[in-house]
Amino acid sequence: MASVRLSHDLRNRIQRAARAAYNKATVEPNMDTATIELIWRGIVEHPTHIALTNFVAEHAGSIEDLYERTIGQRSTDKLCIFDNIKGRTDIKLPTVRKSWITRGYNEHAIFLRHLHLTEEEKLNISDKLTKLNNDRETADENQKNYNKQISNLLESCNTLKQLLDTQPSMKEFVPEDLLHQMHRKVTRESQARERREIAKVDGDLINRVVLTSKLVA
Repeated sequence: MASVRLSHDLRNRIQRAARAAYNKATVEPNMDTATIELIWRGIVEHPTHIALTNFVAEHAGSIEDLYERTIGQRSTDKLCIFDNIKGRTDIKLPTVRKSWITRGYNEHAIFLRHLHLTEEEKLNISDKLTKLNNDRETADENQKNYNKQISNLLESCNTLKQLLDTQPSMKEFVPEDLLHQMHRKVTRESQARERREIAKVDGDLINRVVLTSKLVA
């Protein structure tokens, strides 16, 4: 394979492609669907939420109209839960939803203690939040480790040939134009060798003659 230097810019391009592939191949930890629905039930069954829903139904005619004309509540699939001990935990909802008591600019937000659920259910959610945060910390560490390995691999090589000899699968992160360029160079070198073989050229002999003639001159 022809030699192509690993410049600073090329290393960065390969590293960005490697990180993008990791993000595509890795599923970000999220709360299980059953627990998400339990949390949402604790929101929509809250007396305040029910009272506001009934008020709008009676006086505004349409909840959707009031959303648009007054508070401008946005539909979103982002839910943020605050716990006095664990702090903030972000959760992705399976569908876009609206709520009266979780108003936010681009997310739903609520304290765990405010959910209209039993203390046992809240404790169960609290345990799930702990596990989710731990899973995310582990996922972050795994990603950092992967990125470090990619960076170390790139720094240990000076050329693309060295990189692909060390880890052939890195080919997937190399820009196509450079791969084509390398293949063209290899093809030209192969054709040159074939021409020398067909002509039965002794390259070493010619090189010695050239060198000797220069020395004699």
